[in-house]
Formats: sequence, structure tokens, C-alpha cells
Amino acid sequence: MAVLSKTAPVWADNRQALCDSVGYYKAHESSMYTNSKIARGILINKHVSVRDMLSAEVVITTIGGGRKKNDDGVYVRTESGAATEGLVKAAIAAKEQYLPIAVILGDQYPLASFKPNHVYSVLDFFSITDIWSEIDTSTSEGVSIWKVRLEKTDRSTPSWWEPEAQPTSLTPGFPQMPRTCTSCNTDSNQIFSQAWTCLNGRCDAAFVFASNISVQDLTFASPCAAHLAWCRHCHVGSKTIFVDGWACLNKTCEAYFEFPTGVVKESLTYSENFLQERTNNVLPAGFLLKPNLPGTAANGSLGTEKCMRVGMVCPKCGCCSRRKFWTGWAYEASDCDFILDAKPAPYPLSHVHAEEDRTSKMVFSKPWTATPQILQKTYTANGYTAEQYLLPDPIKNSVVLGSVTVFRSTRAINAEVGGPDDMWLNLLHETATNDFGLQRKPAIHPNHPSEKLTRHFMQNWGAPYKFAVAVASKPFSDAPNSIIGALKRMQWAGRITVDKTNASFREANMNAVRCGTISEEFVDFNEVLSLGYMEQDRISFHDDGEDTLGPTVATLSLGSPAQMLFRSKKKYMGVKKDNLPCLKFPVRHGDMVVMHGTRIHQAYEHSVDPKGMRRFALTSRNIVLDTLDEEKRADAIQKSILPDLPADWDYPKPSQSRKRANDEAGVTAANKKAKTKA
Repeated sequence: MAVLSKTAPVWADNRQALCDSVGYYKAHESSMYTNSKIARGILINKHVSVRDMLSAEVVITTIGGGRKKNDDGVYVRTESGAATEGLVKAAIAAKEQYLPIAVILGDQYPLASFKPNHVYSVLDFFSITDIWSEIDTSTSEGVSIWKVRLEKTDRSTPSWWEPEAQPTSLTPGFPQMPRTCTSCNTDSNQIFSQAWTCLNGRCDAAFVFASNISVQDLTFASPCAAHLAWCRHCHVGSKTIFVDGWACLNKTCEAYFEFPTGVVKESLTYSENFLQERTNNVLPAGFLLKPNLPGTAANGSLGTEKCMRVGMVCPKCGCCSRRKFWTGWAYEASDCDFILDAKPAPYPLSHVHAEEDRTSKMVFSKPWTATPQILQKTYTANGYTAEQYLLPDPIKNSVVLGSVTVFRSTRAINAEVGGPDDMWLNLLHETATNDFGLQRKPAIHPNHPSEKLTRHFMQNWGAPYKFAVAVASKPFSDAPNSIIGALKRMQWAGRITVDKTNASFREANMNAVRCGTISEEFVDFNEVLSLGYMEQDRISFHDDGEDTLGPTVATLSLGSPAQMLFRSKKKYMGVKKDNLPCLKFPVRHGDMVVMHGTRIHQAYEHSVDPKGMRRFALTSRNIVLDTLDEEKRADAIQKSILPDLPADWDYPKPSQSRKRANDEAGVTAANKKAKTKA
């Protein structure tokens, strides 16, 4: 196998990096990428079909799936595949609109004459010249498949994947643009040097030339060309693409794929005339194999727009890299030192307030429940209005599994010294430094070409916490004051939530039954997970039910508004389809959400849908130390030691502590009174 001296101008060792970095290929699973029902790019890799091929200027490949494992564990086509029709239409659209598509070579492609240097290598832009149907003769299934022939659009320079440099002589080819027949209104390409003619076999003007042109003297416009013939049954033209003989390639014809006597279909090979055809294609303006670098905050952006969290193609080496870091892009391998700095610009509170005002009249801005079984209650604490939702067992509604409490902040609370506004401004500064460490982590298949990173950026503080994957944790002693201040505020909200949740079950009009797993005592948090969200970043449905966690989880939201949704788990309900949300509510700057009760996470899952440009979510939990091994437990204890905190950042303040003590005394008295009545 040949060893290439060149490498692809654009390449990736990770599929997500490829899809994030280029506009012409964003198919994380399928082979063909389409946009607006037009083919834009195609990956050729491990699974090939009969007569697929790759040369210096031509690619022939098969469209669609329909493969299943045979008895030998090999994937073979047993059907055309339900999605194939749409892919064929997308390929036809690209062909008819003369839009080149990018071809990406995978390192497992078995038909290459060379070993690719990378997992994914972008070959070049190719134009689709032919789309046809034939029978997959490699199996006994007799499945009809769709094939496409792609020709390198710009043939003026040698292909980088050619084992040896070839002379740069440009072979003439067919004109690219067709003409429309005035008789039948169909398009036909000019295939003869002498003149154009209609190639529609049903048209009276087909193969009609001016009187001074002799049919016997016709020559093809391309030095090599496959002869065209029309079927006697369907009158549709098909090229003589096989060296073995001609066959109708119209899938709907009764004579489809029938050859002259003696032709062995299992041994069919494409003719050189067909393979060596060339067309004078033109690469449209704006088609860049190596896209420009993403814009930076210096260009007027704030740094967290959707366009700022795409990948990049390194201008030095061509590697596709995902944006893994909040502060910018860095090469994903170790042998290139290119870094594109993109520290987000400050996001003023006025922008946050404008987002809140803009979304205040939208449907999502109002709390909503789908069922009366979710019991609701409102109370106040330290100026917060708390909305309490008691979530029932989705199967047995009379049993309450736990509570979700939303502490509604106000702009007055936010503006307090050490409050959410100060936290926001502090985090804007801290996260713009590399020391803070906000970055995306692997969500699935770590260290594999199919690895995918989380959508959001994260950094953990205190005891270690495994959020989908293990996240390296920094000690609280290294955390900014805003992180510890947020922790103190969430601990206060957690205590109030536990007290109020348990008090609800002692009320005389409470008809629901309290689940035995709802604890009556609050356990201090020893961990904070800080998450950063850019525009349109979201966290999909998940739960916080890891067996290493205590019963209470609290989140403080800073910055842009969002919507939080809860739904019952399909696994818990024993159904196959996802259930619709049963609880929705907005989360705004300074709001806190506290979930109490371990059973909630067994029966429910939640998601967060953003409604703005930039948001931080700080989530605290109690990591149960007894679930950790000795080494991790010692590490967790050391990292979760709280440092001294300036009084401005502490919470509650002394005056608020006295008010809280009075509130708690009132709750205790009410509880005793309820018990006496009971």
C-alpha cells in the first residue's frame, strides 16, 4: 500500500470535530450530509458496495443503507433502505443545480490504494455527473441499489491523494451546463463536439441536427465517453457503463438490468470510457475547502454567540478542532501549537435585563403543570418568593416522591452586596481566564473517533462528582468568592426547602402520602458544579440520581433566562415513547431551584432550554463520602474544606440570619401544632 508524502488540506481524528468545523459535512451518524434537501457532503468509509471505487479524479459510491449482519457477521444489503429515496433526491438536486459536494475519506475505506494519515481526510469538492440504479450482484438478495459517480470539480491541480505527482495536463471534457429542448422542455447535456441535441428518447426532436452535420461524423466532447442508448421498452436513455454490455438502468422498466445472453452479472465491471469521462465543471464562488477561522470578540461579537462555539480548521496544519475551552480554540493533538484566543467579552447586566424583559410575555415565562396531582404552594423567605411543587409517583399519584422548589429572586435581591449581580460580574471576569478551567468534557465514547463532548462547558469544585463522565475537581480553596458565596446561598435555600417540604405533609388538608425516602434533615453540600452556556446551548433530559449523591440538589442561575422542564421517565412508566413534560417553569437571573427527595430522580428527568446569549448554572450537591474509596474520600474531604469568606459574600447576612431564625421558629411551632392536632 502506497505511503503518501502529502496530507489532506482538511482532516480530523474525531467526527464531531469534523462536523463542528466545516459547513459542508455535519452528519454525525449517516454517510451523506444534506441541507435544504440538497446533498452537501458524503463520507466513504468501511462499508462499501460492489464496484465502488476511488481514483485520482473519480469516486463511485453507493447511496443509502438497508444493511444487516449476515451469518458471518458481515453487513450486507438486504433492502434498499427507507431513507434511500430522500438521499437520492438530494443527490439529484445537487447534480441539477451544479452544486459540488465534499467527499471525505475514512481511514477504514478498503478500496484506497494508500493508507490515510488520519481518521477522516477531506478529499476535495466533487461534482455529481451520473446517478443510476443497478443490482447489487455481490449477494444473492438481488437488492436494487443507487450509485453515484462523482468527478473532481477543479481538475487544474493534482489530487493530494495521488501516490506520485502526475503531469498537470487538463483533459478536455463535456460542457457543464445543459440546454433545454424547446419541443419537450427537458434538459440535456451536450455530449458531442459538433453540436447539442435533445437526448430525450420520447421527444420528436431527439438526435436531430442541422443539415450540415453528419451523424456518422459525430465525436464526443470528452476524449473518453460511454455510449448512450435508449431502451426499446421504456424509451429512457442509459449509458453503456459496463464493459460487458449495455443494460437499461431505469429501475421501473420491465427490462431493467437485463444484459445480452452470456453476460455474467456477478463479474460486471465499469468500462474505461465511463470512468475516464470528464466534464468541464466550475467551482462556484464561496466554496472553500478550508473555511475561514471563526470571528472573535474583536470583530464586534460578545464571544458567546452560536457562531462562536463552532469548531475551527487550523490554518497551520488543517486539523479540525472542536471548541473545548470557554476561552477559545486549541489544537486537539500535541504536535501543533496553534491557539485561537476568544475570551468572551463582558456581558453587561443590562443585556440580561433586556433578555428578561423581551421574554417576559412569552408562553414559557409562566409556570405550567400538566396535572393537578402536582401539589403547589407558595411562601416567602428572606425576600424570595418560593414556588413549591410536590411531585407525585407517576404510577401511584397519591404518594409524593419529593419536592421541586423555585426561589424567585428580585432585582433588589440580585443587587445586594455579594448577591447574584456581583456573582455574575465576578464570574464574567474569572471565566475569561484560563485558570478557571471551564471546558467541555466527553459525554460518550471518550478517546475514540466517535467521542462527543458535552454541549456546555464545566468545572467542578470541592468533592469530585461524576457528571456523565468524571470531572476533575478543584478544591474550594481555589474557587473564586462568587462560587463559595453561591454555595452558601444554595445551602440556605436547601435548608428552607427541606423544612418546608416536610412541613407540608403535616398540614391538615394534605391528602397525599409522604414517601419514606424524603429525609427530614438537610445535609450540607460539599460540591459545586459550574456550567457555562453559550447561545443555544442546552442540557438535555437527565437526572441527578447517582448513588453517590445525597437527597438534595440545588441550582443557582446567573445571566440569561432559561426554561426548566420535568417529565416522567419512560423506563419508570414502562413505555417506549418519551413522555410529555408535566412541569415547566422559567428560570431567571438569581433564581434558585432545589430538588429534594432521592425518588424524584428515579421517576423523573429534567432539562434546561436556554433563552439567551450567556448563562452560568451553579449546582450544589452532597457527595456521600461513604460511597468513595479511601483515596477518593480523603481527596474529597480535603477539597471540600471551605475557606474563609469575606463578609460581603457570606449568606445569609447577620440580619438575614436573625430573620431566618424567626422564620424557622414559626415553622417549628406550626409543625408542633399540626402534630398536636393529629
